[in-house]
Amino acid sequence: MYDIQLFGRIEVRTRGIRLAGDDFGGDRPRQLLALLALHGEQSLVELSDRVDAPPAAVRADLRVLRERLDPDAHDSVLVGRHGRYRLDTERVRVDVATFDQLLAAARGRTPERAARPLTAATFLAARPLLEGEDTPWAAQLRAQYRAKLRTARPTATAA
Repeated sequence: MYDIQLFGRIEVRTRGIRLAGDDFGGDRPRQLLALLALHGEQSLVELSDRVDAPPAAVRADLRVLRERLDPDAHDSVLVGRHGRYRLDTERVRVDVATFDQLLAAARGRTPERAARPLTAATFLAARPLLEGEDTPWAAQLRAQYRAKLRTARPTATAA
């Protein structure tokens, strides 16, 4: 199982190995990992637009990322097919997905019943999303997730 952390600095933990910072092969491979973890399957063109790089460079960065994630495996957790890329969801756990599930679990509950999932979500999001990533899309996502957390408490108490 690959545990991908996007709250705080981007990090991957698997089989006793921890990847962070430059372990991904550079800024763009790390950012591509974050985009795939956040948005699911993306076309090469979509990824290229998001990171503002030509498709050939993005394809090369995805190869680097695949090698960094699975240096000895031919069956990578990063799946590419027909110009579309995704992470193998059966082998990946992403903290942001857990955060979203916790907020969904709290929604519509009484304050007492919402407290546990909201506390867990708050703990997960204790550090900013994509901390240290200085791109417009990362800043936009940080703001969205801060807003999700802020609005979760009133939603839970309104029940």
